[in-house]
Amino acid sequence: MRNRIYQRATSLVRAAVCAACFVGCSSPSGGTAEQSGGAFGALAAGSGNALGNGGSSAGAPSAAGGSVAVAGASGAMGSAGGSGANSASGAGGAGGAGGAGGAGGASSNGGMSNHAGASASGGANSSGGAAGATNLPAVSVYIAGDSTVSEYNLGQDPKSQAGWGQMLSSNYGTKVKVLDKAIGGRTARHFIQEGALAAILKLIQPGDYLLVQFGTNDSNTTAKYTIDGVEYPYFAAADSDFKTYLQQYIDGALDKKAIPVLITPPPRNSAYCKGPRSLGNYGQAMIDLGKADNVAVVDLGLKTHAHLSAICPKPTTGEQETFFKVNADASIDGTHFQQNGARIMAGFVADGIDEAKLGLSAYRQH
Repeated sequence: MRNRIYQRATSLVRAAVCAACFVGCSSPSGGTAEQSGGAFGALAAGSGNALGNGGSSAGAPSAAGGSVAVAGASGAMGSAGGSGANSASGAGGAGGAGGAGGAGGASSNGGMSNHAGASASGGANSSGGAAGATNLPAVSVYIAGDSTVSEYNLGQDPKSQAGWGQMLSSNYGTKVKVLDKAIGGRTARHFIQEGALAAILKLIQPGDYLLVQFGTNDSNTTAKYTIDGVEYPYFAAADSDFKTYLQQYIDGALDKKAIPVLITPPPRNSAYCKGPRSLGNYGQAMIDLGKADNVAVVDLGLKTHAHLSAICPKPTTGEQETFFKVNADASIDGTHFQQNGARIMAGFVADGIDEAKLGLSAYRQH
């Protein structure tokens, strides 16, 4: 009986290796992204990296002894090597790898990976990607957040208010649809209580993204809001309640086989000239939660703080200010951003997505 099982396993492995070689040799770009089994399962033609960095594997182990190619929750590219790795029946996590490099890579037949296919260097954003940008499927990016993210009417005055969410689409091709659902004045809890998260989860599809940024209003220790006659505080402690509310966004996205991404809140304008990083504790809470859940985190707060810290002297007039919103009375807003600032932060978010090696990177336009 053992001999028959071994012979059967050996024949399956040989067939998989032959199929991988056929794809690798016939494709001029060095790899092909396929939908095989689960949504957007990727066939990596090359040698080196298996798909899926983190997240528990629900797939069967590879008979060839390589890594199991099942997507993890974070959507980052796995670094485990091994040729001929094959997950024949993986259920997969919600966020797959951007791609796998080299020859004789992994085939994910049942797992849910991200949209990007294999590339010569193993990164989703590398040149020579598996399917090429023209063959990538359409994807939607939903954004949940507050006033620093939400959309505004962009008038003639470039110093008027804008959110980075409305600037994000300019970083991607036409196959990426950005749906900015952020609402001014919202906390992570308030957004859930009024049904805004539920509305997103009704629409989001497998392989789509949910970008989540809160913390600016959650840090307010005095403000309150009312829902159905009940008054609630804005404040949520960064290391406890705030994480609990964010977990609902993560779980909701994963249940829909979408990819959650946490975005740390940007600092206030005290960050100029190496000033303090405001809201850093909320950013750290997101980083910690991302590690615990194996979910990608874009540290927008750190990137923005580094950008502002390098600007000295600090702008003191509306004419000098080019990042934060300039109010009607020519004063400089301490929290919100003008068009240029929002555009720069949208670029930081796209950079962070690239650094996390999420499949969305394959759609990036530079």
